[in-house]
Amino acid sequence: MVSKCANPACSERFLYLHQGKLFHLTPTPDLEAAEGESSSALYERFWLCDQCCKKMILVWGGTEAKLVPLPAEPVAQPSAIPASVGARRKPTRRAATAGSRRR
Repeated sequence: MVSKCANPACSERFLYLHQGKLFHLTPTPDLEAAEGESSSALYERFWLCDQCCKKMILVWGGTEAKLVPLPAEPVAQPSAIPASVGARRKPTRRAATAGSRRR
């Protein structure tokens, strides 16, 4: 049963499904093959609280869950292409006037 955050350094308690993230981890194919069909006991569920799931995820490390830090978000670089390039002009509509001719 999931009762607290899977991060050992965190003591946040699991209370609501809408808080944090639930992880359903499955064993690696190698481990499943070694265990045979009775490997259902190897499937486990873990929970990371709101704060921890912003910094890390859980992955199956063979026989146990391991915390993996999320990669840092890349810094957005300004585009080298000016905004006017590739932008299409919106077609303008002109009202027809009676009696006028085009030249």
